[in-house]
Amino acid sequence: MSLRVPPTGLLPRALFGLAAALALAAFAWPVRIDPAPPPSAPWTEPLGTAALQRPLFDPGRRAWTGRGSRETVAEGEPPRPVLTVRGIRLDGAAASALIDDGSGDRAWLKAGEGRGDWRVTAITPDHVTLDQRGRSFTAAFMGPPATLRPKPLDPALRR
Repeated sequence: MSLRVPPTGLLPRALFGLAAALALAAFAWPVRIDPAPPPSAPWTEPLGTAALQRPLFDPGRRAWTGRGSRETVAEGEPPRPVLTVRGIRLDGAAASALIDDGSGDRAWLKAGEGRGDWRVTAITPDHVTLDQRGRSFTAAFMGPPATLRPKPLDPALRR
């Protein structure tokens, strides 16, 4: 079983020859290559100051327009602790909260106790107030309140 390609006419052959000649001419055509431009002058401003002198999204590109000093804005707020209140336990006057700070060590903490630079300042039935470097944060407990009281034993089991 042999396949035979039918002969082609004069027009397809002429078009193929023309395309081959154009490809050869494009390959051999001389091209002028300009030298690379000289490097621009080095940046003289310290990094990070240009955006503060000319705010990027200010329509008039005016000088500093924000309230407060640049140092306060650049410093920002202290990072908030990433805490999760897992439970609140109220036992008479003693209150404690089960707080997960992401370290893997969950602990029942009372008012005045804490980890790192944060401390528990107050515990109520629905939220815990924390203090970090003089700033107060409130973590709400979203779980349902539960009263834990032991059930009375069945008289048959009291023996």
